[in-house]
Amino acid sequence: MPEKRHAAVRRFNRAVFNPVIKLFAGRFLYSLVYHAGRRSGREYATPVVAAIRDGSIFVPLPYGADTDWFLNVRARGECIVKMKGKRYSTTDPEIVGSSTALPVFPASLRRALARAGVYQYLRLRIG
Repeated sequence: MPEKRHAAVRRFNRAVFNPVIKLFAGRFLYSLVYHAGRRSGREYATPVVAAIRDGSIFVPLPYGADTDWFLNVRARGECIVKMKGKRYSTTDPEIVGSSTALPVFPASLRRALARAGVYQYLRLRIG
């Protein structure tokens, strides 16, 4: 049953939440990941939560590593991330665990991510 609910939330986010968030993502709370489709080559922009530290950008993967945007980034090995009005070219996508990524996020967000059971994070190297 939780898997059905999980899939429904993903569909809702993709169809309703993401288009609304894209209106201000990249400037405020949310960031945008610009990536190309691994088969189509089409350009996409996906809103995400992200944090930056020590030459890396960290993105929680609340739905795991089987989302289209993540698979696109991994296949290309690069993407652009827009955070707080600035664009970063990134490479070397790598999945890391909570112990590596959580310290980068503010305390209130760390608690929310831990409560939500997020244990996979994407690390992108800037440059």
